[in-house]
Amino acid sequence: MFRSIFSLVFFFLFVSGVNAQQIEQLKFEDGLQRLLKNNAKILQGNAQLLSFQALYDQADNASLPKISMLAFVAPMFQLQGNALQDQRDYSKWGPLFRGEIDVTLPLFSFGRLSNAKTAATFGVEVGKNLKESSINEQIFEYKKMYLSSILLKRLKTVLDEAEEKITDIVQRAELAYAEGVGEVQRKDLTRLKLFAFELEKFQTEWEINRKSARRALGHFLGSPDDFDVTDADFPVIDEAPALEALIRLGFEKNPNLKAVSSGVQARTHQLKMEEGAMLPVIFIATRVEGTYTNMAERQTSVFAFDPFNTVYGGVVLGSRWQLDWSETAGKTGAAKSELEAILAQKKEAETGIPLKIALAYWELKKQRIFWNISQKKYKESTGWAVSELSSYGAGVGDSKDLLEAYGAFLLARKDMAEAEFNYCIAWAKLAYEVGEANMLRSWVEREIDED
Repeated sequence: MFRSIFSLVFFFLFVSGVNAQQIEQLKFEDGLQRLLKNNAKILQGNAQLLSFQALYDQADNASLPKISMLAFVAPMFQLQGNALQDQRDYSKWGPLFRGEIDVTLPLFSFGRLSNAKTAATFGVEVGKNLKESSINEQIFEYKKMYLSSILLKRLKTVLDEAEEKITDIVQRAELAYAEGVGEVQRKDLTRLKLFAFELEKFQTEWEINRKSARRALGHFLGSPDDFDVTDADFPVIDEAPALEALIRLGFEKNPNLKAVSSGVQARTHQLKMEEGAMLPVIFIATRVEGTYTNMAERQTSVFAFDPFNTVYGGVVLGSRWQLDWSETAGKTGAAKSELEAILAQKKEAETGIPLKIALAYWELKKQRIFWNISQKKYKESTGWAVSELSSYGAGVGDSKDLLEAYGAFLLARKDMAEAEFNYCIAWAKLAYEVGEANMLRSWVEREIDED
């Protein structure tokens, strides 16, 4: 019965072994900076962005000249003579040098190169927005962890006060029972002691949860150390803006929506690029090659081919036409499929994101009402507990009535702390769904218009 009345909800994640060490105190803003630098999932987002940037660099460099070079040295025996006859002397050897260089510059590709570059440009925007979305998600999780640690502190005050009160009451009850005047019966004393044992269990549970929360916070910030929060109370937050304004802000700022919008552009230009695969690429190219050795007699006649001592080159204008219907059809079909898929994602996001914002907004309103109700419950239970404590202290009260009243008081304090915690979490969730970075990162401290 007592456990159902006084069970406390503690929030902790990622439990691992606890080593004895000094606990670093952490401000919200300092922890946020550590998060952005060291959180593993944010670092993974940085790596993903680099992959999008690499695709852009590849597409951008496709319009640059392609240079191919070859150079080697080979042994060569002595060779003399002319186009009619030659004399070979295998007793004399020397080096043969050869070099080749080809430079090809694409001039016109019927839009293939430009579409590839445009697709890659929008791909980079997709990567940036996905990275921002990942950062927002990790900040939201960090906020929940930070607020959970504050909730632990708030609940600790409830436990400490309850333990202090019940210890005093049990001591007085034991004295009254020992006097044997009948003011305190055995069942009353036993009921009080059972409640004291239950509080002792909660203290043990709280201590373990505190250690777990400290270690989890360190893990989340990319550190093997434990961290505790400096704030002892929740931030005071203002009423949310109007729902319509939040939805407009979401369409402007939400990184997931911006990512799918950029993705549509990227897939559109990728499809155009694949559809142009059957078209030629017009290019200009130059080639220079030369060979030299002192072991062969140079041929001076233009009608005699000289593979050993010559330099020649030229510039050409040409086209490269690769006709592969099966491969082109396959790549075009895949590009169409990817475009249709991301168009569907965009359509879902355009209705889904406003829905998520609205749900988070209504949840915030609900938690605000619950918080106000919890404050009223606390006020009422305080009066009841004070009355029963006074009666029991005067010897005219009943331990059962005292426990019921004081249990309601403690439960009301617990509920009030949890209600304020849920209200703060709801605010953070709303900021996350809107996707506005400044709103999500801020530790809001503003005045509230009380209902």
